[in-house]
Amino acid sequence: MIKINYDISIKNEPLKSLKEPQSLERSSSSIFNKSGKVISKSQNVSQTLDIDENDKKLSELISGNYDVLASIDWKTAEGTQQFLDISEKFSSVTGKSLYDEMISRYEAGKISKDNLQKNLKILLDMSEFSPNDQDSDEVWTSYYDFLDLKDIVLADRFNIEDLKKLDYNNYFDKVTRPYAEKFIKQNEEIAINVRKAKQLSNYDVSKSQIAPLLPKITNIKTDANTIIQKFNDYKYQINYSDDAINVKDGNKQYVIDFKKLLSQINDENDKNSVKKMIEGLSAPVLIDLAVEIDTIKVCNDPDSATYAQYDGKDNVITINLAKKDEKNAVFALAHEIGHSLDFSKHEERNMVTFGFNQQFLEISRKEMTKLDGKEDYEKQYATTNPVEMFAECYTLLNMGSSADSNYVLATYFPKTVEYVKKQIEIQRNLPTSERNFIGRESSLLERLSDNPSW
Repeated sequence: MIKINYDISIKNEPLKSLKEPQSLERSSSSIFNKSGKVISKSQNVSQTLDIDENDKKLSELISGNYDVLASIDWKTAEGTQQFLDISEKFSSVTGKSLYDEMISRYEAGKISKDNLQKNLKILLDMSEFSPNDQDSDEVWTSYYDFLDLKDIVLADRFNIEDLKKLDYNNYFDKVTRPYAEKFIKQNEEIAINVRKAKQLSNYDVSKSQIAPLLPKITNIKTDANTIIQKFNDYKYQINYSDDAINVKDGNKQYVIDFKKLLSQINDENDKNSVKKMIEGLSAPVLIDLAVEIDTIKVCNDPDSATYAQYDGKDNVITINLAKKDEKNAVFALAHEIGHSLDFSKHEERNMVTFGFNQQFLEISRKEMTKLDGKEDYEKQYATTNPVEMFAECYTLLNMGSSADSNYVLATYFPKTVEYVKKQIEIQRNLPTSERNFIGRESSLLERLSDNPSW
């Protein structure tokens, strides 16, 4: 993940409604019999409906205890489904909507004004869904009336007659029900995609068409603190100590100075956690870390799905230690180092950042078309944008696995992976003074918003 100086939000368009709203014309009272059934009486209909004895919320609502609405987690798909089911059953049993029944009970003196206002607020929050631009004027009019209704209910003082003038039931039928169904269906599809994507996360890239591009890495331990790493046809000597990691590449030596690199981490346990992750990197990635990155910070956010983040403005990698035990944490760190490699000192030598390398964009965009019409779970993180594509290719080529894109890279982007491999070799052959990040010129800062998309 790369951090830039603005937020991007994605809003999914709602799916088509699953069913048309149904309505029953009846005005009735209802009573429970001893068997747990409700006998509903009206001018035209008399019917007995089976009520699930475990459905305590519905029973409480029918008896006039509206406080149970607060226990429904309506922000989730499951809670939204429960709200729809209860609303439908309530209308079938009582012949009134929850909204109308609340007002009737208030007018009959069975609930207080404070109780009415409190539970109407909850009911309206549950019911609110915004139409989209394609909806009819009638739907939008109903929505604006609903917003007026919310304003009345939220006011410190409100007149019951004002509430009765606005048609909540019309809004529920035209907006709440169909959009709630879309929300539920959307979440079902997301859950399916998540399950399928998890299966693809175990994809064995070593048996794919890009296997010849993957690194062959072997380590030979020569003493307690030193290994000889063979990375394809190259040999590196890596020496580990509490203060630093030294990597020798022939006559060249690269030092990762922990005192400098981890200077903004105060807790010793946190420092040791980061050191352990760094020790899991391959020799070429360790060299890139030594050349490209000045600072590593930490955070602890268990609710975030992010393992690590590269700040392209200040050249800082932040590691989420809440994810430190996850198997992909080391690959995520390598991914962020890939971003730093992409942000080279000289604009004309940046490999892919913000569209500087048109050949990379042409190759990757052409291969991207093979994903047209494919399900979302196949696309994986590399397909987010070209910048993430490069970082995932970098990780794959230097660690033997990407952070989260092995399947999609191997299946759809073999030429892109091959091209990135050549670009990394070119970058590494530059003098260190022409690679090291030393800050942005304003011309490049101004181009941060030009992040190319597919």
